[in-house]
Amino acid sequence: MEFKPPAFAKLENNAAPTYQYAVCTLVTNLEEYGQMVQSFIDAGFTQDICEYRYIDNSKTNTFEAYEGLNLFLQKADAEYIILCHQDVLLQFDGILQLNHQIAEISKLDNNWAVLSNAGGLENDLYRRFVVNIVYPDGLYECNANFPKKVVTVDENFIVVKRSANLALSHDLKGFHLYGTDICLVAELLGFTAYAIEFKLLHKSYGNADDSYQDILQKLIAKYTHFMRSRYVLTTIAHFYLSASTWRTRWFKTKMGSKISRKLTKIAANNVMNNKK
Repeated sequence: MEFKPPAFAKLENNAAPTYQYAVCTLVTNLEEYGQMVQSFIDAGFTQDICEYRYIDNSKTNTFEAYEGLNLFLQKADAEYIILCHQDVLLQFDGILQLNHQIAEISKLDNNWAVLSNAGGLENDLYRRFVVNIVYPDGLYECNANFPKKVVTVDENFIVVKRSANLALSHDLKGFHLYGTDICLVAELLGFTAYAIEFKLLHKSYGNADDSYQDILQKLIAKYTHFMRSRYVLTTIAHFYLSASTWRTRWFKTKMGSKISRKLTKIAANNVMNNKK
């Protein structure tokens, strides 16, 4: 007799999302948000292929960015999730250009998970970042031939591939540097990030206030701790992780392993003593 799963068990499938794009925004000014949405619709992001999601922070701070944007990333029913500021307007490029950029990036590197119109470069002697933004005073800042692989992205306009299953850090809070955080998470999961040829109007030059420095220090502390050298024990194996190839090889030796276990024991004892 053929076995049949219980009727209450749900068969998992890889169903396609309902929409091509989800445009997701934290809102403090509903009128400005309305202008933003209309510019997206005029640029081709119509309601038949695009859903619009927002969090209303206009009267009270309902959600800070890390928690609120994680809600969007979890609930958006679209192939690509756009996380953008309420003060951007699509006065130049639209859905055709974004579709083209995604198609080109997918040919170049199908492991991409994050796109933006601006981002930070790694190991570049001549430039720290690339950008493609127009500002209200008429300044058009464009300093690269796109696309460019980046290690961080600017938060004004971010495109996330839904199938990458990305999330922002649970232990960071506030309204800054989530573009950096999501790129670091993406890299850890095996994905890449790119700055692309997508021109838009951003009404602000950014606001690196005191809270920016606070979040920056917390982000540095978080990833410094995570990337620390350490011994990892599983139920059937143990191994050493370090950014240093020499240290990793040394701790694989019998002597290195013995010393590492001793140091781990000392550290554990210190933690227990501090708790007393």
